[in-house]
Formats: sequence, structure tokens, C-alpha cells
Amino acid sequence: MENQNQKSTPTQPNQRLGSPSQELHSTSSNEQSQKRNSPESPQHESHVSTQSPKRSRNGSFPPPLFPQEIIFEILSNLPVKSLLRFRCVSKSWKSLMADNFFIKKHLKRTQNDPEFSKKRVLINIADIAPRTQPGSTIKSCSLNLKSIFEDPNVNTTEIEYPSKNGSHSDWIVGSCNGLVCITIRENTVLLLNPTLRVSKRLPNIGFKKRRGYTVYGFGFDASVDDYKVVGVGVFSYPSIVKVYSLRTNCWRRIQDFPFEVFSNEAGKHVDGTLNWAISSGQDGDFSIVSLDLAQETYKEVTQPCYGDGVNERTLGVVDGYLCVLCSYRKLYAEVWVMKEYGKRESWTKLVSIPYLPYERSEMFLTPVSVSKSGEILLRYGVNILLYNPKKNMFRIPMFPYDVISYISQAEVYEESLVSPTAVNQHR
Repeated sequence: MENQNQKSTPTQPNQRLGSPSQELHSTSSNEQSQKRNSPESPQHESHVSTQSPKRSRNGSFPPPLFPQEIIFEILSNLPVKSLLRFRCVSKSWKSLMADNFFIKKHLKRTQNDPEFSKKRVLINIADIAPRTQPGSTIKSCSLNLKSIFEDPNVNTTEIEYPSKNGSHSDWIVGSCNGLVCITIRENTVLLLNPTLRVSKRLPNIGFKKRRGYTVYGFGFDASVDDYKVVGVGVFSYPSIVKVYSLRTNCWRRIQDFPFEVFSNEAGKHVDGTLNWAISSGQDGDFSIVSLDLAQETYKEVTQPCYGDGVNERTLGVVDGYLCVLCSYRKLYAEVWVMKEYGKRESWTKLVSIPYLPYERSEMFLTPVSVSKSGEILLRYGVNILLYNPKKNMFRIPMFPYDVISYISQAEVYEESLVSPTAVNQHR
């Protein structure tokens, strides 16, 4: 007798998930029942089976049967790598892990993890060893965010992706829900899930070759459940803007961007918006302009009062918050975060960081992440540092580099089941 509950959906309660070998056990149970009811059967046979569980045809024992909601809760708390191994347990488990509701639930729990155990940092490492041509290679490596804060020795894992160029033209645009956007030679754009090792090459943006440059931004439009890449062609005034939709797999032009975006300035994704630092006015003042991915409208973002002495500002994102790092005459820097996006009064000074006595005056700071103890992960010039504001102390994680190298980028991303090639399947 076949189990009619095997095709149930993940949202139905009181269902059970098992393996295809359930049919075998149902048949065995019927046979045992017939034997017990036969004249040859003992009259006082125990109802508790003392026999060992039978193996399935592939030699493995069947998984125990639990209510589906319990299976759902257990699996949605596991790391992605464990889930990838468990997909082969049964067809129902594999189907569950591909279900959009399960993927979103797993992602939400990952993002709310206070221990950073499922968050990682993607970095670009440029090789400047004397035996090679300076800047000839860039390695994209992933390191566990929790281990950076707790373990002085950090293990790195090289990330592979199609069309890997190995030069300074490989650039991390940004990350969102476990997907990472990478550009290669400016006009080649990839969406990559480093954990799943799945990638998608986007169609050409279609900008004609001309003098200028293209900057990108990557984010999520929750109103239509769609991932979008925005390309800003800075060739003339105003700048040309195109938006790529992962659902439609095509680019389309929207309203021109009436500002000049800095080169290599990727849009920072916060709450369904992409934010760029621009120079405005005759004096080239630092301003922030956002693009609403749902409404496709532009708006200037109000800034806090930084005080006097600011000679440089850098736009970034720290743990989901828009942030601005202000440098005060290379003596110290302040990190400001916008706790509630769009509300000026929510700007809060997170920390003041002293500059180290480097000889190079062009050293700069970029905040990456903050631990629950308050320690801050920074890209400091060409290195990754940890700063403890309570002790006013820096420490350097030990990376197993075989060559002389420097870090050109650092981007936090989550481990997730979101695939750039399967989004259209979950509409």
C-alpha cells in the first residue's frame, strides 16, 4: 500500500516526511500482520518488534518518521553545506530544500544569527609578489566571519566562478541574500552563490563603447520578489541607467541619473534601495543619492552633522545599515550608521577609530562588520584589521598567504540556498 502523504507541500501540517523506502516497510508490515493472523502464528506473540530494521535496496537504513513541521524546523536551522549533503536522503527532503518558502525561512534564520556562524566575508586579494607582475592576479576568497573575531588564524577558501579573469578588472559589486554580484572587465556581470557554487552570466548591458565608465549596484526588490542589477553609464551628463531583472532576464532603460557617480563606486543596498556617493554643487560636496528599486525614483539621503575638520567621507554598509566613515585630517575617523533608513534623526555615531602611524598618507578605513561584543572588522588600507573600541586596540587576523598580497575589497555575505538560476521557478 502506498503512502498517499508523500506528495504533501511544506505548508501542510501534521504530514510526515520519509524516504521512498517507506513502501517497502508498509509491505513488510502487511506481511507480518498476515503471519500473525495465520494459524501457524503463536497465540501470545509480543507486539514490540525485536527484529533489526531492514535496509533499503541501496544498503542504507531509512530515516525515522517525524511530523513534517519538526523536520522543517530542524532542517531550516542547519548550515547550507549540511543541507546539500542531506538532499540525497529522500525525494521529499530534496523537494523541501528547493521549496521557496523553506529557502526564505532558512535565509531569515541565517540573517538573524547573532553568532555570525553562517556569515562569511568575500575578499579580493591582489598578488604583488616580486616574482610576478604587480597586480597580475586577484583571488576571491571566502572566510568565516565568526572565525575572524574568535580565531587569530583564519582559513581561506578560494571561490571559483566562470570567466574568472585574474586581473584588477574583477570587481565585487555587492551581495544580497547569499547572492554576490561580480563584474569582469566592466561589461561582463555575474550573479554567484559562492556556497552553492552556482552562477549566472547576465546578458550584455548594451552600452556602446565610448569614453567614460560604468558603475553597478545589486539589490533585492521585495515588492515583486526580484533581484535587480543597476548599471549607470557615466559617459555624459546625465548618466544613462539600465536595470536588469533576474525574473525577466533582460535589461531595460529607466530615468537618467542626474548626477555624476564616482568611478568604482558600487551602489550600496539597504532596504530595497541602492545608494551612491556623488559630488554635487560647484564645490563638489559629498552627497548621497538613492534609487528606490520598486518605484525607480531617485532621492537625496539626508546626512548627519559631522562637525568641523572632515576632509574625506566614504559610503558603506555595516550589517545592513547605511554608514558613512568620516576622516578627520588623517588623525582619527568616525563611523556613522543610519539605524532607520530614510530618517535623518536615526543617524548614530557608532565609534571613533584612531589612525595608525602609517607612513603612507593615503591609508583609508572601510568598516565591514561589527561583532556582538562591539569589535569592528575593518579594511584598513590594504589589510583586514579588528578594532576593539573598549580597549582601543587593533589586532590583525593571520591569513595563510603564500605570497605578498593586499586586500582590495571585503564584502560580507550569508550562506543561503538562493540560486541565481532557479529564481524563475518560485514565482
